[in-house]
Amino acid sequence: MKRILPALSAAVLLLQGAAASALPADAAAGAEAGPAARRCAALGRIAEGFHRNVLQEKRYLLILAGVRTTAKISACSILLGTALGALICGMRMSRSAWLSVPARAFISVMRGVPLLVILMICFYVVFASVDIDPVYVAIAAFGMNFGAYVSEMYRAGIESVDRGQTEAGLALGFTEIQTFAHVVAPQALRFIFPVYKGEVISLVKITSIVGYIAVQDLTRTADIIRSRTFDAFFPLVMVAVLYFLISWLLLAALTLIEARIVSGRAGRRN
Repeated sequence: MKRILPALSAAVLLLQGAAASALPADAAAGAEAGPAARRCAALGRIAEGFHRNVLQEKRYLLILAGVRTTAKISACSILLGTALGALICGMRMSRSAWLSVPARAFISVMRGVPLLVILMICFYVVFASVDIDPVYVAIAAFGMNFGAYVSEMYRAGIESVDRGQTEAGLALGFTEIQTFAHVVAPQALRFIFPVYKGEVISLVKITSIVGYIAVQDLTRTADIIRSRTFDAFFPLVMVAVLYFLISWLLLAALTLIEARIVSGRAGRRN
């Protein structure tokens, strides 16, 4: 990083100098300026915006901190929600009313109340008297919400597998756990994964609301930079690009995992 930033600064200065030298001396010359001069001027403005919003006062450190915070909240919420969703799904599909009714109520509340409201209730009500990092409050709120949706994905995927598959596994001498692990679950994953990927991307994007509880994530960082430079375009577009890159990389990783699962099942069939 220490070697890259001086090189970026030098490149920015070169672009600014080229843009300044390409500017016409008067309005008449400006009318006769060619496309090359206009492109050079546009590059100069972009370079100036990059220097003012990223390099000046080491604002890139704020951006990196915001990326780390967003990544931490997203990753921990996904892990928590995935595990919690399995637990809630098991309760939801239980024959015991003591388990299924609370699971149904939890899912209904999480799906019916806006996530921002849940986040603020967790921070300002539930954990109001506790000295806790708001990042962990955000992870808890997002994890519970994600778990409610994932539990319904699990249930839909499991119920999509024909009941005869379970009966066949039991007839072969498998226990119920072995039947689920080796027969039902691999088939259910085919139906779960496409929806799961979309929900993961939605979770990453919705983390942009954590600024409401004083968490300095990527979106909050862009707002801080905007308030200092009075330039709304460059910080917001930069954050949009970063969110897109994070979502694209995450989607590519999940697609690779899905492909390996499918190829593994095909290999076992052969």
